[in-house]
Amino acid sequence: IVIFCGDNGYYAGSRGFAGKWSHYEESLRVPLIVYDPRLPAARRGQVRREMALNVDVAPTMLAAAGIKTPSEVQGRSLFTLIQPGQRQGWRSEFFCEHLFDHPTIPKWEGVRGERWVYARYFQQQPPFEFLHDLQTDPDQRRNLARDPKHADTLAKLQRRCNALRKKYGGSY
Repeated sequence: IVIFCGDNGYYAGSRGFAGKWSHYEESLRVPLIVYDPRLPAARRGQVRREMALNVDVAPTMLAAAGIKTPSEVQGRSLFTLIQPGQRQGWRSEFFCEHLFDHPTIPKWEGVRGERWVYARYFQQQPPFEFLHDLQTDPDQRRNLARDPKHADTLAKLQRRCNALRKKYGGSY
């Protein structure tokens, strides 16, 4: 079995940025390919749209080795996605954060969902927020956080971010 996974994106100059520290797709998304020659031909060569995270790599490796994933592990085996009828209950969002202590890179936390991306850069008061609609603005060029038409979505994602931070033990 071959698992190819890249590191977070480095922007490659996109947006005039370098590094891998923000809520934008160029920073969050990584390439991932899993090749398992044991799979039947009908299950190979799939391109999946579900959200796979780096925390899914270890459970995938354990599943490939026939070892049960410990309950304290956050991720899930990616093999679940190619089993008929097993995709129900797959994640539709994830909590993300950048907490590296650096004098010129702000800390942030947020929620990345299938349609919406919410990010809160919290080291300044008030925190600076981003809200992006990936459906209408896949390049994340428009920040909708201060748009009154999106106040309900912003409030919902703020609450969700708070709940996920609490669930995973984060604090700032």
